[in-house]
Amino acid sequence: MKQTVNGIEYTVLTKDLRKIFSGLYGGSQHLSTKGLARFGCGAVTLNTFAAYMDGKSYVREELIRDQNHMFRSYLLGPTTALRFKLAAIWYYRLRGKKARVSITHSFVGSVWGLRGMMMEIKKSIDEDVPVPLIVGLKLRKGYEDNLYSHWVTVCGYTDNFQVLVSDNGRMETLNLKELSGKRMFVATTRIAFSA
Repeated sequence: MKQTVNGIEYTVLTKDLRKIFSGLYGGSQHLSTKGLARFGCGAVTLNTFAAYMDGKSYVREELIRDQNHMFRSYLLGPTTALRFKLAAIWYYRLRGKKARVSITHSFVGSVWGLRGMMMEIKKSIDEDVPVPLIVGLKLRKGYEDNLYSHWVTVCGYTDNFQVLVSDNGRMETLNLKELSGKRMFVATTRIAFSA
């Protein structure tokens, strides 16, 4: 599916996140506890992914409950890409599904890593699967300084390293090439399922 945002056409997921999340564009870590607000972006991202894949539809209270459960049960505290991968595998194993999670990194502006990430993002979005993305520590100021060791959910892409993301209930655009040049790393964790 195609969607134009700020004059740029993105290939996006088929379902509108706002219909799933009661008007929000994905989950938000700022709806509940102080712990979730401070360290819950990974849990919110995994919950956003799971809700999209399960075809859930939330009212606010249910979203808060599910995000809190994901935080307390799977991703309490700061979350690395490896920790996110293990939590996703365990979450789906408890539900009788075998999840395969692949992590693709781009370290400090590595074009090679970015190309690999974009291939994973394109493949997933084309298969109607959102992609969790972690933004690493800031090395230089100048692009998206507000994203500090933070998880978002990729919901769309273009061919020039631009992605459309869900970030705390808002739709935002990111240029992964610019972002990667200012961060220690950027990484995707593509989740697929085995029969």
